[in-house]
Amino acid sequence: MADPQQLTNFAWAFTSLTELVLVFYLVNRGLYRSHPAFLFYILAAIFQSLAVAFVYHAWGFRGSTVWWIAWGSQLLLTGARWLASFEIARRMLSGFTGIWGLAKRVLLVASAIVLVYSLTFFQGNLQYKVMDMERGLKLAIASFIVLLFLFARYYRVPVFPLERILAIGFFLYSCFSVVNFTLFEPLLEKYSNLWNFLDILFFLATLVIWIYAVRIFPVERLATSAVQLSPEYYGTLSGQINLRLRVLNDRLAHLLRSEDPHP
Repeated sequence: MADPQQLTNFAWAFTSLTELVLVFYLVNRGLYRSHPAFLFYILAAIFQSLAVAFVYHAWGFRGSTVWWIAWGSQLLLTGARWLASFEIARRMLSGFTGIWGLAKRVLLVASAIVLVYSLTFFQGNLQYKVMDMERGLKLAIASFIVLLFLFARYYRVPVFPLERILAIGFFLYSCFSVVNFTLFEPLLEKYSNLWNFLDILFFLATLVIWIYAVRIFPVERLATSAVQLSPEYYGTLSGQINLRLRVLNDRLAHLLRSEDPHP
C-alpha cells in the first residue's frame, strides 16, 4: 500500500505537469492576450508549487518558517485566483458599461467584507487567521460567480462558452476547498495528508476541465465598452438581450457617471 505522503507528492507532481499542459494551450492559442490574469494565475500556481517543494525539501514539513512560507504563498495564489475571476467577470459584462460598473463594485466590497470578517471574528492565533483569510477569499470568489450567473440568466446576457467553463472551474474548486477545510479544520494535524491529497485531486480535476475548454472553445471578442450600447448593437442581440437589460444598463451608466468627481 502506498504511503499517504508519497501519494500526495505524486498527485502534486502530476498536477504541476497538467498546469504546464494548460500553459502550453493558453500560449499556443494566444489566450495570453485575452486572458492575461488567468495565465498569470496558472504560472503563479506552478511557481508556488516549486517554491513550497523546495522549502519542504530543505526544512521538512514542520516549523513556523515552513508554515508561513507555505500558507503565505497560498494566500498570494488565492489573490491571483481572485484577479483571474475578476477578469472573467469583466469579459462577461464589460460590454454593458453601467452593469459592469456596478458589478465590479459589488465584487470589491464583498471581498473586503469577507476579509475583514475573517480577521475580526474568527477565533484562534495569527496562523489560523491567515488560513481563514484564504478560505474567505475562496468563499467570496464562489459567491460572486453564483451571483454573476444568476444575473446573466435572469437578463439573458450572452455568456461565451470559454468564460462559462473557466468560471465554473473557479466556482467548483473554491467551493470544494472551503468545504474541505471546514470539515478537516478540527482534525487538520491528524489528517493533513488526506486534506492535502483531496485538495490537490480536485484542483487536478479543475485543470482538466480548463484544458478541455481552452482546446475546444474559441476566444470571443469583447463587445464595445461604450457607456451606452447602441440600439443597432442591441438589435443584433435581440434574441439574447431583452429591453429590461438595456434599461438597467442605461440607468446604471447614468447613475455611475453622476457619482464620478467633477473637475
